[in-house]
Amino acid sequence: MKFEFNHLEKSVLDSLSKKGRVYLVGGIVRDMVMYQKVDYHDVDVEIYDLEIDEIIDILSQYGKVNEVGKSFGILKLDCLPNFDFALPRIERKKGQTHREFEVEVHKDLDMKTACCRRDFTINAMAYNDEVGLVDPFNGMEDIKYHKIRCVGRAEDRFSEDALRILRAIRFASQLEFVLEPDTDWNISKMYKNLENISIERINSEFCKIAASSDF
Repeated sequence: MKFEFNHLEKSVLDSLSKKGRVYLVGGIVRDMVMYQKVDYHDVDVEIYDLEIDEIIDILSQYGKVNEVGKSFGILKLDCLPNFDFALPRIERKKGQTHREFEVEVHKDLDMKTACCRRDFTINAMAYNDEVGLVDPFNGMEDIKYHKIRCVGRAEDRFSEDALRILRAIRFASQLEFVLEPDTDWNISKMYKNLENISIERINSEFCKIAASSDF
């Protein structure tokens, strides 16, 4: 894989890599695997072995750090608005909405556990130049066979956030994949949980589904 970052982006990632282990995660890795190119509109970076204040110190050398998501282990940098910088974390659902989570940030968390919080196997891959592709839930195989499969039990993933029901449908449409049986069955079983999702989030996902044919 060859990601093409500009000078500033490379400098920030290199500075983080000198102190910790830095991985690209999520959709940017999926798209590189599938298309061998990405548009870099949404870059998720996961950083291991560093405390969040250490990450803030490094990022502050390049611009203003937005710490609004600090309690969730997520930081933004004003000069790289399309980047999210995050620590590995565990999320436990506490209520009905997607915001009601207990978050535990662990700089030394093993990668498979960190990837457990992700929705689908194709989005649970990570990449590091030294290590290469990390694929703890066989996302590559599901890409090969054009399947949308939840990470772990589909019932658990949809219980955590019912919007993932629509995301599964969107990815199936957008990527021309099929829903694997457990994911498909739980969608039909749990779709009523969408009642707990705000109309704004639902509308946003429907717009993405409608636009998927233009991908």
